Amino acid sequence: MTTPEPESPPTPNTCADLPLRLAAVDDHPYVLKGILWTVRELAPWITVITTAATVSELLDNGGDAADVVLLDLDLGAAETDDESDPSRNVQTILAAGPQVLILTAEVRPVPVRRAIAAGAVGLVLKSDPESHLIDAIRTARTGELAVSSRLAHALLTDPTLAGHLAPREQQVFELLAQGVGRADIGKLLDPPASQHTVDTYLKRVAATYRALGRETFNAYETLHHIMRDGHIDLPQKLDPRPRPS
Repeated sequence: MTTPEPESPPTPNTCADLPLRLAAVDDHPYVLKGILWTVRELAPWITVITTAATVSELLDNGGDAADVVLLDLDLGAAETDDESDPSRNVQTILAAGPQVLILTAEVRPVPVRRAIAAGAVGLVLKSDPESHLIDAIRTARTGELAVSSRLAHALLTDPTLAGHLAPREQQVFELLAQGVGRADIGKLLDPPASQHTVDTYLKRVAATYRALGRETFNAYETLHHIMRDGHIDLPQKLDPRPRPS
């Protein structure tokens, strides 16, 4: 009987204590202050070279010299602002050189997966412990998938957490979310589609969600699942400011 060889000790992380330049983008100053405190207390080998409220401000202030940029998914920019699109923000930072690590409170799978598809190397949830942030930064530097918890990993990888929508199906439900009646949706598609085709899209997406174990008996219940996954955001609320008389 052959005696099994003892297991090898784990290989030390050779990047753990190498200097790392970090930058962060978040439109909430208290989040940026929390990042600075965490890094100072837990990871003296990390130098925060700049923080900013926007991607353009980050790059104007030397953020392109960072090894890793922590990027808030939703910067609260107006819809007309170039920086309202998280995927575009990821691509802008990547083009400047650093790796991008998403730091967010978002727990809907679709928005975070879009950021990963745009090139971000991982996801840190703001609700996770500070030490997990440091571990994720260390991993992000290598370009490998970096996550701060099992939930973060599941949000990026679990196929049962979100239904897939084809582009035309997405358009149909976006119009439905805006209050367009089913009879008129096909007329507003580009290119237009018949009512029969629209009904086919609605039924196909409903079947997708039923296959995931989510009950849906009509188009509006399907729309609820779609919004919960993050395919579509809630329509913009009316401006509460009084109109001038």
